[in-house]
Amino acid sequence: MHVKTVLLSSVLFLLACGSAFANVVWSDEFDAPGIDTDTWTWDVGGWGFGNGQMEYNTSRAKNSHTTNGTLVIEAFREDYFGNAFTSARLNSQGRFAFKYGSLEARIKMPDTENGLWPAFWLLGNNFPGIDWPHCGEVDIVEMGSKGGIAAGTQQETYNVAMHFSNAAEEKQSFVAWDDAPVDLSLDYHLYKVSWTPTDMTFYLDGDVVATWDITPAYMAEFHQPHFIILNLAIGGWPDDPNSYTGVGTPAGVTALPVAGSSAKMRVDWVRLEENAHTEIFLGADTAETGAFGVFTETTPVNNALVYGDDTSTNWPYSDEAALYVWTAEGVPTMTAAATPALPSEGVESWSFDIGTAGWFGAGVFLPNFRNMENYSDGFLHFDINTTMSEDISVGIKSSRGGLSWVVIGDGTSGLGFTRDGNWHTVSIPLNQYSNCDFNTPQQIFAFTGAGGAGAMLSFDNIWYEPSVARPRPSAGSFGVYTETMGNKDAGEYELGVDGEFFVWGDTLNPVTQSPYEGTNSLSFTSAPALDWFGAAFTPTVKYDLSAFDNPNGKLNFAMKTSSATTFYVGMKSGNVIGPDSPWGANTGPDGVGQVWIKFAPGSDPYGFSRDGLWNTLEIPIADIAGDTDLSQVSQLFQILGVDGAISDIELDDIYYSGGKAFQTNLVSAVVQNGVGISWPSTDGSTYTVQWTSDLTTNVWNSMSPTVEGDWTIKTVFDPFGVEPSRVYQVLETP
Repeated sequence: MHVKTVLLSSVLFLLACGSAFANVVWSDEFDAPGIDTDTWTWDVGGWGFGNGQMEYNTSRAKNSHTTNGTLVIEAFREDYFGNAFTSARLNSQGRFAFKYGSLEARIKMPDTENGLWPAFWLLGNNFPGIDWPHCGEVDIVEMGSKGGIAAGTQQETYNVAMHFSNAAEEKQSFVAWDDAPVDLSLDYHLYKVSWTPTDMTFYLDGDVVATWDITPAYMAEFHQPHFIILNLAIGGWPDDPNSYTGVGTPAGVTALPVAGSSAKMRVDWVRLEENAHTEIFLGADTAETGAFGVFTETTPVNNALVYGDDTSTNWPYSDEAALYVWTAEGVPTMTAAATPALPSEGVESWSFDIGTAGWFGAGVFLPNFRNMENYSDGFLHFDINTTMSEDISVGIKSSRGGLSWVVIGDGTSGLGFTRDGNWHTVSIPLNQYSNCDFNTPQQIFAFTGAGGAGAMLSFDNIWYEPSVARPRPSAGSFGVYTETMGNKDAGEYELGVDGEFFVWGDTLNPVTQSPYEGTNSLSFTSAPALDWFGAAFTPTVKYDLSAFDNPNGKLNFAMKTSSATTFYVGMKSGNVIGPDSPWGANTGPDGVGQVWIKFAPGSDPYGFSRDGLWNTLEIPIADIAGDTDLSQVSQLFQILGVDGAISDIELDDIYYSGGKAFQTNLVSAVVQNGVGISWPSTDGSTYTVQWTSDLTTNVWNSMSPTVEGDWTIKTVFDPFGVEPSRVYQVLETP
């Protein structure tokens, strides 16, 4: 935990500087030491993002970071999980969006010649619940085009654009091309869009580039909130006439000529100036709290979905929901039950007769997501009633993640229930959804399965329980999979109680063990006919391992293999793998907050030897911490292979060492109008507000009862009113 002091002086600074930017109502100046994850997240993956792009976009600090008050997006020529390049793509969906106003960024472009495609742009906040171009796209600047290459003006040629669905429901674009008077990669320049209810006007360095009317009724997508994207793409489809760069092979990317070469897009700041119509949507303001009802009547909830009519004109911009039964070749896979089950609560339930399609499915769809960030360590509760014997999967799909599934009733995950035609309650730990951005769920409950023809399936009383406190081991070693007492003196991860060890996709089969210590180990060989494998320790609730983020912190484990297959050891924070590709859900190796350490024959790290004997490894937490958020570790230890089967691999004695003891710390607080003391709280922590009138004595008086943290902003008011001599502090106890 970082020690912080009370930031009373920052309030005066903001007041003093306010006149310089009187109309700026939101900004990111990138002055913090890291990228602000309350504002930005990353799209990760290497599937091309609809353009055949050649880069693998990551959330690694190598590809995006802040330095000297600047956001740097850096592309590299490097082999990364089958892609020839890496880069980054940041967006603000679910964290920050706005409607109307002037959005401007100060950007220094990279040398794009040839193959690089930097962009600063917007998408409608309902994407991808409402597909492109119906969601609307606004390109504030793009450059690196094949037209610029052909004209020899690649560093001056840029464009602005709008893409939308016209009155005939066809994709239409407004595009304006221009040549800047200078090479845009030599210095910073200002790129801006001014957005009002009647038009959008685009600028370069204060000069108007284009203005387009947005009053036609079919341009309704430009009267909803939009979110920001900043990215540096590389290349595109090799044979597509619409390819932006016209560069379709790695050899053609001359901007990154050799392995290890890089190029940087630098962003000094992004600012929003208001007009009379500006609206701002911050994640902290839109996040749901308390029990949240999906389909429930008598269960007490703080808020709940309202189901609407998806044929209404305003549906794409609505916050209502609809239940869709999925179809097979246009035929519903289920129908409303002829004799529905009596509800488990209230007067309604969802009851279906399963059809003969061979599979079934349905989902609760929201054209605009709900912000469920306060639930990622909570539980999805529902009642289920069926006699079918087949497994059922329950899913969640998010705008910035993908469609993620958890199998219930398989008898192995603790989520089984009796198939006796009576109601049973199932509670799924939401951390098991490994590819869900809980800031942007747009299918908040879905279910599917195979078989079951002729059976009835019923759901009722579906609701979300908020996050519970994360375990926070400290002051010693935390055991993930170890039987040595000294390696778990700060606590241990107990299988079946604190979470599970999941083999992904049945890709590994257990074989005879020869433990390094104790009586058990994890010993595997690849399942037949598979060329990839993976497994992970996935807790029910994420762990806060921030105590191990210190020079003595290490990830320790014993491992042995005689295989020549390349594989990776990893650890992951958060719940996002990445957005779906056009070919299905993203189950790729990367993810936001994901770290992979590559083990390859001839270049194995940390002294590992492929001699079939036990090797003990110590990985410094410093090698992990930069690309993860150790306060929300969702997979404690992972193993992955994507380059073929593995003949043998065995793991044992997995633990984190060097954990520091937590101490009571000062946290950043702001005094409002002399009587309100506000600060951001963390779930699981307890806060005490104190005051003193004499800083020389260091005697502090507790002003109120303790306050329990829950991830929200807390405010405590001084009952004595404004006392100019008083100084306040807030103490946090983990």
